[in-house]
Amino acid sequence: MTTAGHDAATTSAGHGAPTTAGGVTAPPAGGQWDVFISYAREDYIQAKDLHDALNGCVTAEGGAPKIYLDVSRTSGTPLGVDWQSFLEEALPGSRHVVALYSQTYFDKPVCQWELHEAYKLNPPEGGRLIPLLIDPGAAAKVPYIVNRINWIPTTRPHWIEEVRRAVGLRTAGTRTTLRFDAQAGGAVVGHTLAPVTVIGSVPDGTPQWPADAAVTLSAEPAGAGLTGTLTVPVEGNTAVFADLAFRGDAAEVRLVASAPGCEPATTAPFPVGAPDEPPAWNEPDRPALAARGRPVFFPDGRALAVLDGRTLSVHTAAHESGGTAELRERPRLWARGRRLIAVADWSGRVVLADPDGRVRAVDLPARRGARFNVPGALAFDADDTVYAGLWGGTVWRLTLDGGAPERVLEHRSGVQVLTAVSDGLLVGGLDGGLTRYTGGRAGAEHVLEPMLLAMARVRDFVLVVGERRIHRLDPAGGRLLQVSQPIGAITATLPGEELTAIVDAGGHGVCFDAELAVRVGFHTVPGARPVAAARGGRLLVLAHPDGSHALVRDGRTTYVSKHPMALSADGLRVAVSDGERILIVPPEELGGGGPARRERA
Repeated sequence: MTTAGHDAATTSAGHGAPTTAGGVTAPPAGGQWDVFISYAREDYIQAKDLHDALNGCVTAEGGAPKIYLDVSRTSGTPLGVDWQSFLEEALPGSRHVVALYSQTYFDKPVCQWELHEAYKLNPPEGGRLIPLLIDPGAAAKVPYIVNRINWIPTTRPHWIEEVRRAVGLRTAGTRTTLRFDAQAGGAVVGHTLAPVTVIGSVPDGTPQWPADAAVTLSAEPAGAGLTGTLTVPVEGNTAVFADLAFRGDAAEVRLVASAPGCEPATTAPFPVGAPDEPPAWNEPDRPALAARGRPVFFPDGRALAVLDGRTLSVHTAAHESGGTAELRERPRLWARGRRLIAVADWSGRVVLADPDGRVRAVDLPARRGARFNVPGALAFDADDTVYAGLWGGTVWRLTLDGGAPERVLEHRSGVQVLTAVSDGLLVGGLDGGLTRYTGGRAGAEHVLEPMLLAMARVRDFVLVVGERRIHRLDPAGGRLLQVSQPIGAITATLPGEELTAIVDAGGHGVCFDAELAVRVGFHTVPGARPVAAARGGRLLVLAHPDGSHALVRDGRTTYVSKHPMALSADGLRVAVSDGERILIVPPEELGGGGPARRERA
């Protein structure tokens, strides 16, 4: 009986892997095995020696080679399968076949079959079938069909090296080694670490990592809860991890870098500290409002609206209490005008407020026979008039000064997003279409996408954020530019006058401007949403699913609070809650010790 070695790579996309008669998946064609050793049973010792010698090498990519030897427990024919069927699948998938020529080899029908199959697979330039003459007396028995393929005799002093080079392997001593370019000096729970760089040192004369190589980071102990993008592709010989953080504190943590074919690299131990203490509340020059709930800055950056449950209260720039209003349901939408803010709940109630303390609540009329009255969009025009579009399709106009809400138009496909332009409104329907209205009459239309999440005026353009694409419309010329999202499918947005922040389901986020240029990239916890932005995206406040809020500075989380936070539009003030009061402080006072210090390794 003979044995054969094989190696097969991945099949082309769209084709499933074949199975053997025993139901075991056979190697797909294309090179999953690096070397297939074909030999006669009587020559097992020589075959095993060759297997062990090649197994101690590495591939050109630095990984461990896959050497097929039929009786190997780890790289042989699986138990319980039809071995003939398995070989029929294995041979076409092998990158190289090494045939051990001996007098016995040419007497075995299965060996002859393997040799002829390997010959048929050998390309015109050769290199796939590598004959190895282990018995000089067998030279006379080599079949004519393969007699023209040069063999490597084992009588040569360096024949193993010849085989190694012929099958594209290199000695293990030339494998890529990993190292960290710097050691972490400390970290804080929930804060983003400074970028971690892993470098692969490639020995002279050996190829660089392949283009699809990647490095993976982990932490020891695992209980520290390392988060972020933990597998990063290699560029050149470097992998940079820019959004790492820890969920829990620990006295000692190590980062471990690993990659196929490389020895893992480990940092020196460093501590992960508990979150920063909140800022001092009792200093006389710091305003502390006796209010609980979610703070929201007015556009002036000084007055605050605070939503406590369903009660919205206003606190003026002089920190005096103003008017209050009640929502009927949970808040669904927020909007800022030039001076005013507005919030709409799920029932169709809209509350408008100004920084001087005036508040007005309006219940939008439901369409006759409608079971729901859900607002789909809320937007101010340049005169601080607010427009509310309902899922049912009605668009209402409201002002703080009183008067009944005025029905402006009916959009038959319902309202997902809307914004005011100089001569009318742009309305995005539930069908994914965008329509321009002037004087209540429909005009130009554009087809966008089914899920529209936000729309805002940004400089001379209108940006519409869809789940899959960003749509930029020039209202003056009617030109529409559509580009794919720079991250995954979007789940949260924060449109603004200068930039828009978006976050996908995995917690990856970016801020981009009217030119669709990405200003800042960041990574947060899955399910987080941006609630405030300033300084061109360099300052962000993110709300986490557990109710905590994070201050993100230059793409890195530097402060985490268990309670809500707000950021003024000019980036000069942050409102921080302790659950009972709200303190207003400069953002520079938050996140002390946030970025981990770095020391050269």
